[in-house]
Amino acid sequence: MPAFKSSALDRRTLLKGAAAALAAPAVIIPGRAFGATRLVVGNSGGAMGDAKQRAIYTPFTQETGIEILTTPAPDISKIRAQVRTGDVEIDVTDLLDGWVPAAARLGLVERIDDGIVNREGSIPETRHDYAVAASIYSGGIAFPTDRLGDKVPRDWKDFWDVKALPGRRGLRNRVGDILEIALMADGVPASEVYPCDVERAFKSLDRIKPHVVQWIGATEQTVSLIQRNELDFTYTYTIRVKTMQEAGVPMGYSFRQNIMGVGWAGIVKGTRRKDAAMQFCAYMCRPDVQVRLSNLATTAPCYVDALQKVDPAIRKWIPDLADRNNLFINPAWWDSRVDELTQRFREWLLT
Repeated sequence: MPAFKSSALDRRTLLKGAAAALAAPAVIIPGRAFGATRLVVGNSGGAMGDAKQRAIYTPFTQETGIEILTTPAPDISKIRAQVRTGDVEIDVTDLLDGWVPAAARLGLVERIDDGIVNREGSIPETRHDYAVAASIYSGGIAFPTDRLGDKVPRDWKDFWDVKALPGRRGLRNRVGDILEIALMADGVPASEVYPCDVERAFKSLDRIKPHVVQWIGATEQTVSLIQRNELDFTYTYTIRVKTMQEAGVPMGYSFRQNIMGVGWAGIVKGTRRKDAAMQFCAYMCRPDVQVRLSNLATTAPCYVDALQKVDPAIRKWIPDLADRNNLFINPAWWDSRVDELTQRFREWLLT
């Protein structure tokens, strides 16, 4: 997907649509109108999973009478197995950015009915024919605030500058996000990252590799390693740093060149409760529901105007969605390349 571009016309159009959506009254429709009394929802778990329970699932049940039963979100291979056998056990499931185009291409998810799901006013990066977006999450550079003074990186070029800013670096041990980061560190503007120049990215990674002391798998380690003074700078997520700060840990975060991803959900192809599932997706796309989720999960809603409805204490943790220096992940670019590049990255880590 192209990076979100802000213009007077775009913003007026977005604000008008989002304002109308925010002003629209909630429509309470009993579950029996959709031929279902329950839905099984694949949930990605963790703090976000808990926030969804409070912001989306429980209120949806209260409004419609449709019970939400949660189960761990399956990966795409498990979704494919259910669809192929016709034994569909999950009605709606969370989807990673990179899974959305593959799930659509493989016929694993239902097409979203725009006559039911109103996404008017949402930013372009959060619209897909076969999935709905409930939130926008972001990642960037974290660092300690009690031992390095101002000698900390604020963007990815800084992060790569080991002479000016010596320190122990940490990066994720997966190719997604890291390839884009390497290009921005090499001077590629966020708006020009896609299509990724893979060879240039790996050459950039070659330069930083000797200075990365931790290739991090578990997300919580991105901040705990700084807390334990085992790392100085790392890639992590806003919610992780916010949680650390609230616990009294001296940790800072840069909002420059943030990587932004979308929290997607899709209706599994072949569900016997498609009508209710579509109504559930419509509920997730309501701006007021997304604001409620933002306040609990420190994510951004998918509507520009809805940002102003988010609690100011949370809003300060949300990067500027219109800042062209920030980067939205492009799932379509990754769709046909993820397996090959994952393998190449794993082999590169071993050399």
